[in-house]
Amino acid sequence: MSIRLPILSLALAVAVLGAGAANAAPYPSDTCVADRLQAAARACKSIVNGTDFATGDVRPGRVAKARTALETAWSDTAAAAQGTCSEASATPDELLDLFESGASALAGAVSATSPACASEARRWAAQSCKNLLRDWGNHLADRENDRLRTGLDAALDLSSRKIEARLAAGAPSCDATDRADVASAVEVLATSIRVATTTTSSVGSAFVKISPGDSVDYMGQTYEPRCSAGGPYSFWVRRGTENKLLMYYQGGGACWENLTCNGIPGLTGPTFKTNTSDNDNPDNFTSGFADLDNPDNPFRDWNVVFVPYCTGDVHWGNEVVDHTGPFPITIHHKGYANAQTAEKWAREHFVLPDQVFVTGSSAGSYGAIVNSLPLQEFAYPSTEFVVLGDAGNGVITESFLRDNLAIWGIEENLPTWIPAFDVPITQLDAADLWAESAKFYSQNRFATYTTAYDGGGGGQTGFYNVMLEMSPVGALRWWEASCAWNEEMLDLNDKAGASAGNFRSYVGSGSAHTMWGRNKVYTDTTGNVPTIRDWVEDMLQGNSDWQDVLCTDCTTVLPGDPKPNPLQLPFVADDRIDCSATAPPS
Repeated sequence: MSIRLPILSLALAVAVLGAGAANAAPYPSDTCVADRLQAAARACKSIVNGTDFATGDVRPGRVAKARTALETAWSDTAAAAQGTCSEASATPDELLDLFESGASALAGAVSATSPACASEARRWAAQSCKNLLRDWGNHLADRENDRLRTGLDAALDLSSRKIEARLAAGAPSCDATDRADVASAVEVLATSIRVATTTTSSVGSAFVKISPGDSVDYMGQTYEPRCSAGGPYSFWVRRGTENKLLMYYQGGGACWENLTCNGIPGLTGPTFKTNTSDNDNPDNFTSGFADLDNPDNPFRDWNVVFVPYCTGDVHWGNEVVDHTGPFPITIHHKGYANAQTAEKWAREHFVLPDQVFVTGSSAGSYGAIVNSLPLQEFAYPSTEFVVLGDAGNGVITESFLRDNLAIWGIEENLPTWIPAFDVPITQLDAADLWAESAKFYSQNRFATYTTAYDGGGGGQTGFYNVMLEMSPVGALRWWEASCAWNEEMLDLNDKAGASAGNFRSYVGSGSAHTMWGRNKVYTDTTGNVPTIRDWVEDMLQGNSDWQDVLCTDCTTVLPGDPKPNPLQLPFVADDRIDCSATAPPS
């Protein structure tokens, strides 16, 4: 007997309870960076006021004064925040470069159209820059109380209207076009300063490995990031050129007892990825969405935190377990602890992103939905989120739910702020996890992707067959579960979609496992589907074209898709899958 994944709600628990209990006061790095934005606001007013709008030159004395003020603010705020924002912003010198070039560009833009207006506009432009940065600082200091940014939007709108009104009253040579040009140029300058003040400059466009150490204090908890054998854990980060953040959770199987965690000597190995290494560096991956040099990649200019996987618990666990049996082994199921250390780094270095995209493949798909919830609730409560699970739809067996899943140590924490999850876990399934999360964060967008017969020993049908046979040997006959898995998966998608209006699903043709690192994301339209790239772009934009996708011909096995050799049902000749076939394949 198979059931849909009720236990996923438990994973939700792991990711959030400790954070909620400690969230009474603003997070230190938020307060720190909010204060830095206020210091930047004052510096912007001073520097723009000290700019000759005829020549674009900034008075050296204003620059020196601003440098001193910024350096003092950066030092004081870092000390007050106990180091949580020491790398959260560009340095004062880097900011001053932006101030000077931005103020000169502002002067040039206005002078080119109306020299007389430029002379009168300087004072009002300076005040407007201060107001805009002040508004962002005020929002960051209290963003958990302005989750939809309605207060921020009203403040920014008022500041923008004030500059045009003041120009109309105090700069009579500025006509309506001039006033709009000044307001636009000031906004460009303020935006560049805001992004630099809230985004680290400690990393660049190449991925950098972050090793958090043996113990990390975060949100009132102490975490011990580890890989499965107890060795050190690391993750990877890079800075892009857009103020958007991609959180990616790596896949790599799972294990829950001695046979899956240790393997059967001479027959199978562990059914999960056991370690991280420099091979995990995302710069090594050059296809699909993992290729950040591809101009068609919608994430090519984003900031990225890449969360490797090595714990066998789909990024959910926080327990050290002695798996007894014929092949005993001790596993550090610390996926949640690892994910929390990566989240801590993200929120202290990419403080105020305009959008966050949370995703992951296979085991990382479960990590994405689970870990997106504390990110939405605590780390970035007023930022727009888009959450996509790649090849992790949550079909399991009843025995797996009953006997195996709790071993990861996930039951002690429940997402109490989401009422729908405050029920016995047997009342929930994977559709509930996606749908209830989507309904609670109705301003955001959620989705899953899979192929119709996601196969291979490490694919979804492979793990489902392991659960059915209660042995890792089931992965060697993964195709036997293909049709049953497909039926359960489609039911889950239908249930979630019927419950939440901001949830979508994409089901493509064939049996490939995951899409993130495959170039087919740009090209495959088999079964009358849009390309994955276009569908993801619509999801990012919230376009009306972002709809459920179900292949019209799902049974085509695409080139490179896994299939048994020799063919075994339901795989048949001519690269097809036939769940009604009864005769042996030819």
